[in-house]
Amino acid sequence: MTINYIKGIFLLIGIAALQACQPEGYTIKGTLTGDVEGKTVYLCKGDNVFKLKGIDSTIIRNGQFEFKGKMEVPELLTVKIFPDSTRSTMGEHGVSMRPIIPVIVDNSLIEITACIDSIPLDFLTYGGTYDYNKVSIKGSPLQEKYMNYKQLLTDKRAVKNDLTGAFYGRSRTDEGCGITDCVAFVRQNDSLQNDIASSMAGIIKENTENLVGLYAMKECMKMFDAPTLKELINAFPSTLKESAAGKETFAKADTVMSCAIGSPFIDLDLFDNEGNAIKLSDYAGNGHYTLVEFWASWCGPCRGEIPHLKHVYDMYHPEGFNIISISMDSKKEDWLKAIKTEGMNWTQASDLKAFEGTLAKLYNFDGIPYCVLVGPDGKILHHNARGPELDNLLISLYGNKFDENYRLYK
Repeated sequence: MTINYIKGIFLLIGIAALQACQPEGYTIKGTLTGDVEGKTVYLCKGDNVFKLKGIDSTIIRNGQFEFKGKMEVPELLTVKIFPDSTRSTMGEHGVSMRPIIPVIVDNSLIEITACIDSIPLDFLTYGGTYDYNKVSIKGSPLQEKYMNYKQLLTDKRAVKNDLTGAFYGRSRTDEGCGITDCVAFVRQNDSLQNDIASSMAGIIKENTENLVGLYAMKECMKMFDAPTLKELINAFPSTLKESAAGKETFAKADTVMSCAIGSPFIDLDLFDNEGNAIKLSDYAGNGHYTLVEFWASWCGPCRGEIPHLKHVYDMYHPEGFNIISISMDSKKEDWLKAIKTEGMNWTQASDLKAFEGTLAKLYNFDGIPYCVLVGPDGKILHHNARGPELDNLLISLYGNKFDENYRLYK
């Protein structure tokens, strides 16, 4: 018996032992308390909580449920619990909100323990946050990394949301918010947002070799300026970029990069309210600061912003500040009627293709009002500068022209 033969035997034994230790698939075990008996639980794919696709389902018995399966590669799945028989987004009492638990599944044992009344609801996690303090999950190291990322983002956004809620609550009182209040709020808010962006960039850099970094990148990329986004894209190895999840993420990153802060604005072919063909470049990047405002006649919040836009335009247009409003309407008569009703005396434009056209895709937004501030050199300086944010920017660019009696939205 040769030495090589003996080594071969031991190698085969080692491989067999290793394969025996490998889990054959995943098992998700859930233990829930509260009114859960007989309720349906779905295991779902997808990262949009309103477009989840069920891949398995079961019924809760004696407060427990279980899923079994096998993953080719680790993937983020969502456990979704249906408290009643309604399966549509809208129920008899309005929007149907259902408890969800996101988990990274990688052919290991995952144990979930929670009270049904404490589990975060899908509708309330749409912004990318999730409070894992509400549930107990024992899973792989990858799951632990994902929970740490989500909890950090959730906690930091909660602080920022509290500040925002308090400010806008005060703005609706009889006393209101003067320009000093607006500037103070924006500076605090910007500081908190910069801290969030810095923390998320750190999380991504720590996880460029795994799925957590990829998910964090996909969910947070819009908060980064162009140089930071480029640095983060380059930090990922080609193997992860070429995976199915990676291809989707970095295709999106290319779109976000094209209109990130620091990138040149994207030119658009439009026509004005008199039917003349125009380009966005006729009005933006020509030596002045220009606010490119996307709105529509049917959008209540958009029209609610117009009185404030008129106020600051009258003050700062003589200094060189310009606005071009681009309508996301599809009906010309509705668009023209709204322009006349609102009395907007700056450039009005549209392609009248609404969200079926290219405007939203090019500028990477899925809701309005939305705006970008373009600098004199044609580079994007800010996203969604409105209300107090716009006031603060105009003061920083042109000086304070607000009087002491000014009150936001009054």
